[in-house]
Amino acid sequence: MRKTNGFSLIELMVALGVLTIIATVAVPKVQVWNARNRGLQAVVEILSDFSKARSIAGYTVVGDETNGKIEIPVDVDNASAGTMPVYIGVRLQTAMVFRAHEYAIYQKDTMTVDDWADAKVLKKNRLPESVFIVYINKTQFNYSSISPSAAANDVSKRLVFASNGLVKQQYSNSNSSLSERPAEGDSISCGGKPTPMNNLVFTAIVKSKIAASGDSVWYKLDIDRAGEYFICMAFGTDSYSDTIFTSSGNPLSI
Repeated sequence: MRKTNGFSLIELMVALGVLTIIATVAVPKVQVWNARNRGLQAVVEILSDFSKARSIAGYTVVGDETNGKIEIPVDVDNASAGTMPVYIGVRLQTAMVFRAHEYAIYQKDTMTVDDWADAKVLKKNRLPESVFIVYINKTQFNYSSISPSAAANDVSKRLVFASNGLVKQQYSNSNSSLSERPAEGDSISCGGKPTPMNNLVFTAIVKSKIAASGDSVWYKLDIDRAGEYFICMAFGTDSYSDTIFTSSGNPLSI
């Protein structure tokens, strides 16, 4: 008769105990790893779409019966010769509109500065689970449910790009100066060292919550006029403070 090998009850209990200890140690590390990946994914997507929006603003031109049409005389010495239509083209306005959990690239064919709610949405991106935009150029976001149309008409949540790739200065819906908009809060250092960037036009602070924890992984994305970028990552509590990034023992540049 063949003998069947197996485990005794004591051996099984010891094995389960060892597995429980390993899982207890490993699970928090996996949760941190997942939070880091989700946050970095969101930051890279924002960076990519910021560059995409600037490119669209610089190269998209329309010219038709209603946009960019002028009439020139066919023969200036002959009034009856009539006129000829010439389409000079009008550059469409492009903007990024941010909400706490998502953002979108908008475009419209008029040069008026207000009413972006009816603009065409070229792309919408939902952030990964448990990832939030906390600040855009030092403007704090409200985590309440704000509608896309309300965000589109809120200048603090909207970045409008000029045709030269700069971000327009917008203090209100009635003010859309072509001067460059500086990124507020760009003096925040990374690990106690100054951020090696000049002429910033965009600063975003993103947090990725660590599951079953009161802590989060924080990211600071800086983009300058030339399109160069710098990413700083730090661990901290669920509430934001500048000290999360200025602490010399915590942040890492990416």
